[in-house]
Amino acid sequence: MPKGFGGMGFRDLRLVNQALLAKQAWRLVFYPDSLCARILKAKYFPPGNLLDMVPAGDASPSWRGIEHGLALLKQGVIYIEWVMGESIWIWRDNWIPRAHGPKLVGSVRHCRLRWVSHLIDDQSRSWDETLMRRYFYACDVKEILKIKIPSSACSDQVAWNFEKSGIFSVRSAYRLAMMTGHGEGEVGSSSTTADGRKVWKALWSIQVPEKVKVFKWKIV
Repeated sequence: MPKGFGGMGFRDLRLVNQALLAKQAWRLVFYPDSLCARILKAKYFPPGNLLDMVPAGDASPSWRGIEHGLALLKQGVIYIEWVMGESIWIWRDNWIPRAHGPKLVGSVRHCRLRWVSHLIDDQSRSWDETLMRRYFYACDVKEILKIKIPSSACSDQVAWNFEKSGIFSVRSAYRLAMMTGHGEGEVGSSSTTADGRKVWKALWSIQVPEKVKVFKWKIV
């Protein structure tokens, strides 16, 4: 657990390894024209997108590692800079920019809409709010209406949802792995308040020898 949550700050090396493997998968997504990405695409997912592929039946240990990181990467990527949304699935893809869940919560009633483009009024180039409120929950509609639809042409791109820059980082990927239950402990349990986190941080910032800090931590 992090020091700010009452732990000693040691990291789960298994989750660190997965975050590092997720970085390799991110490089294949973000740099699709690189030699490495083109070779792996030709071998393991020639017809489609890395984020849409299923695990390969017969793969090398290196590719198995990338698949392990890809499982974590899929939880943190989000589609951005799209125009029509014709390639973004409403129910499957991550496209709502919020930290607690980039997918829809669910549907109020049975819905046959498939693509994000079905939610956009072609004439006004704005969200069809009436249509969305018919099928989606209010919390989802509220977040979707915040998304600005670009007027100029641009291709569908992915970004990392847990960094303001949109660029993947191992640090935020590790946090995501902790929060989504990949590890034994979770960051920010319900019993830990904001005031509690301030107390822990204050304890570790005291200007005394490290062994004294550890002794005080044991007492607390």
